[in-house]
Amino acid sequence: MSIMNNFIINFCLLFTTITLLFLPFRNRPRVTPNTNLNIRLALGGIAGLIAVLLMFNSIQIDVARVDLRIVPVVIATMFGGWLSALVTGLIIIVTRFALTPVEQIDAAILSSIVIGLFIMTISIVRRYARMTLWHFELMVGIGIVYSLPAIYLLTNSWSTFIEISLAYIFFNLIAGLVTYHLLAELRRHFENIQYQQKLAMTDALTGLANRRRLDDSLSLVGSAEEGYSLILIDIDFFKHVNDTYGHDAGDDVLRQLGTTLASLARPDDLVGRYGGEEFLIILPNTSALDAKKIAELARMTVARNLFPTTLVPDLQITISLGIAHSSSSHTSLEALQQADKALYRSKDTGRNRSTLYTKQFELEQA
Repeated sequence: MSIMNNFIINFCLLFTTITLLFLPFRNRPRVTPNTNLNIRLALGGIAGLIAVLLMFNSIQIDVARVDLRIVPVVIATMFGGWLSALVTGLIIIVTRFALTPVEQIDAAILSSIVIGLFIMTISIVRRYARMTLWHFELMVGIGIVYSLPAIYLLTNSWSTFIEISLAYIFFNLIAGLVTYHLLAELRRHFENIQYQQKLAMTDALTGLANRRRLDDSLSLVGSAEEGYSLILIDIDFFKHVNDTYGHDAGDDVLRQLGTTLASLARPDDLVGRYGGEEFLIILPNTSALDAKKIAELARMTVARNLFPTTLVPDLQITISLGIAHSSSSHTSLEALQQADKALYRSKDTGRNRSTLYTKQFELEQA
């Protein structure tokens, strides 16, 4: 009964630490053997830490230490490949030697050999494995097969070996089963959170950034020392499109314009719908001259393309654009206000044009 109780404690510790220590991965895509090196190293370190906590609560039978440490090794291998498993294994080996008295050093050496062979084997198996319960449990089973001879050599009686082996096999297989389902459930939960976060930052109609995300990005870009530019865009006579062809046609135009603007954006640019028929492009590290070129490219692209709707297959639209450049001496709100003034200048002077904000605007208003 004491062995069973100790395994249950190990069992609970395993699932608690998995839940807590894997939280840093909640905003990241699923970790695979092809993931960024630093992420795989971090995964190996976290799995190693879980294994160490299990080892500090392991069951001492004669000179053998038994616990559920093979499960974190399988986690590291299954998700991060051989590199993550190697990091986890090294942490386990160092800890095993640190916990072992000098007179029992042979037990630490034997355990290290078992861990080494285990990692080598499941690293090979991982190349052909898929993320399934069967393959996860197969790796756990390989760990059990490697561990049982070592447990036999480190226990003093056959009856002790039988007693501990039955508990060891049972709890490791159950731990593998529950761990797999726990990790799958955590991944589903994390992906749902990511999806909800994306919805909260995405305009439902166009699929672009919404006002909330644009405002958040403005606050971040405004803290940079390098200059940045903003392009505020408004569809000319959009009310006429809605009144004449209906709001469905207007929605079609908004979607197509969003796609057009996104196709012209550079990798670091952020395109979003700022509200109604207004769009905003945030251009980090971009001079006023370059922003003007981008604005003109967008204006001409829209003017020469069709924006077909169900009722009007040859609908054409134009856009007016206001451009502002800022730096650390201006707040993002000031830059946005300047872009808005430049946009109204474009609309007041004939529409279908882009205007760059200059200090002359303030002098004229004065």
